[in-house]
Order: sequence, then structure tokens, then C-alpha cells
Amino acid sequence: MIDEQRLRRTFLDLVAFNSPPGEEREVSRFCAEILRDAGFVCQFDPAGNLIAQKSGAIASVPRIFFSAHTDTVQPTAGLVVQERDGVFHTSGDTILGADDKAAVAAILEAVRVLDERGIDHGDLQVILSTGEEVGLIGARALAPSVIAGSIGFVFDASGTTGAIITAAPTQETLDVRVQGRAAHAGFAPEKGVSALQIACRAVANMRLGRIDAETTANVGSIHGGTATNIVAQEAVIQMEARSRNPETLEAQVAHIRSCLDEAAAFYGGQVEITQAREYEGYQWAVEDLPVRLAADAWRRLGREPTLRPTGGGSDANVFNARGVPAVVLSCGYVDAHTFNERVPLADMVAAAEWAVSIAQTVAAL
Repeated sequence: MIDEQRLRRTFLDLVAFNSPPGEEREVSRFCAEILRDAGFVCQFDPAGNLIAQKSGAIASVPRIFFSAHTDTVQPTAGLVVQERDGVFHTSGDTILGADDKAAVAAILEAVRVLDERGIDHGDLQVILSTGEEVGLIGARALAPSVIAGSIGFVFDASGTTGAIITAAPTQETLDVRVQGRAAHAGFAPEKGVSALQIACRAVANMRLGRIDAETTANVGSIHGGTATNIVAQEAVIQMEARSRNPETLEAQVAHIRSCLDEAAAFYGGQVEITQAREYEGYQWAVEDLPVRLAADAWRRLGREPTLRPTGGGSDANVFNARGVPAVVLSCGYVDAHTFNERVPLADMVAAAEWAVSIAQTVAAL
């Protein structure tokens, strides 16, 4: 049913838009035109999220929504797409933006097919969010009433199409301000307390990277000081910890805090820690409705799904925290956020087929 060449053109049109977080307007307008042609009523909320709705012929089944995000990490300015053996790459100077425009293209193709083929379905929404890559901003800003009572299918996982994400972590971010004492580095360094030295000792003592199968921690940046001849009075550390196990996450954050406090005490400085819960984790069982629907829909296509957890967050974390059941599905992109990012056209075709099959599976409830 999928028009492979149309899907190919749609993907190439999408990645031609440079849409870093906060600059998604043009790509979202492009998507709205396609959705309107497929019979959807479209609106934009104050956060720039595109909300498209279409009433279905079958009123007795649950309303569902397909979701993806229109922003990408950087850089994408000057992106040049190379297609080799059915796989889309870049020239190696930018990322591709298949995270998550491969999903957007697949969803757009799916709703076109549903419309053109006259396939009966229930009430259907498409939610294309903004600012996903910088803290799930669009999903957080989405009015809860928009998706209340729905079941969500979020196409935003890497790897070959056909994977269902059954668990995702909770993430804590820590913004740390380290206070030392300034002094002239040449005349009287002993009168100073280096904030950078405190920061470095703390980080050196931390368990970072892969902590266990469910837990990771990372220091994203350290910066501070003003000149080589001044003992640094202040430093800032930005870091995170995430885990699918709440107790392990709590222990990892406590460990990070302990390292910071110890380093400050050792050198005679101070640390101020601002901690924030970025998103809540979730876990689905095989028999839970969103997983079961996605799995049954994939089997309708003659394929067996893969169920796996993830270490990443997505808009589904926000939806699930609000009590709206949502499951994340893979859509084919690989090595996201790197210059080696790529996606096979065949995987986008499969993702579009999956979305159509989900609509049909729900319609048969």
C-alpha cells in the first residue's frame, strides 16, 4: 500500500529544512499541508506543536495518536544527503536528522494511505512536537486535554523497524556551581582556592558512564575561570544521571553529591547543586494494551516484533507521566546525533506500514 517513491520524496523534503529546537515552524507548516490534504484539521499550540485531528468512521474504539518530533540536533545547516543502496547518509559534515524526520515521513505517508484507500479507522490524531531534543519542551507544553483518553504510538527509537520499547529511564539533571576564592596565580596562589580544581577532583572521583544495565551518568560540561593568572573563583558543572531503577538512580545521585561535597571540603570551597527531574521513567508489560496493539499490528504484517528497554527519554515519558498510555516504536534510523547517522528507505516503508496496521488493529477491537 505504501507509495515508496512518495515517501522517499517526503523524507528528502523534510531533511532539507534546517529545524533546530526553536526553529521548527517551516517544517511543521510543510507537514500541516500534507495532513490537511489527508482530511485532518490542524492547529498549532503556543509551543509550536502541530496537533492534527481526524474523526474516524468507527466511533466505538479508542482514539489513538501517532507522534514524532520535528526538531533535530545540530548541525544540519548545509546538509547534503547521499543515497547509497537504498540507505540515506550525509556527506559526513552534518547529522542527517532522521531522528526524527524518518518517523515524521512515515507517519505522513501512513495517513495519506489511510485516506486514499478509504481504510476505516477510529478517531486519529497526529502530534508533531517541538523542542524534543532539548528537554521534551513541546510535549511538556502540550495541553493535557489534547491527548486525554487516547493511546499513543511514538515513533522515535533507533534501530531496525519493528522494536517496541517496553521501559525507559527517569532522568535527573544536576547544575553545579562551585565557589572557590580568587587570588593572583603568580603573586599569591596559596591565598586562592581553585573552583576548577574542586570540580576536577569531584568528577575524577565519580562513577560515570555505564553504571549498570539500567543506569548511566554523564558530565556534559565543565567551565569556569577568567584568565590564566587568576585562581578560578567559580566553575560550573552540568551533568545528568538516568536509570530505569528508581533506587539505583537515587544512589547514583547521592554518590555524585558526595563526590562534590568531599572535593569542596578538601580544598576549602563550596558547591551549590540545583537538581531537577527531567522526566519520569515507565515500564510496560507484554500484555499491556499499547504494547499488545503495537505487537499485534506488526504481526498483521507477517513479522514478529522485538521488545526491549531503552536508556533514552522521549515524549512518551511525558505522556505516560500524565496517565496517557504511550509506547515508543523504532523507525529505522541508526547512529543518531552523529555524522554517521543513516536510515534505510525500507525501514521507513515498514514504519509507515506499521502505522497503517496499528490503525486497522485498533479499528478491529
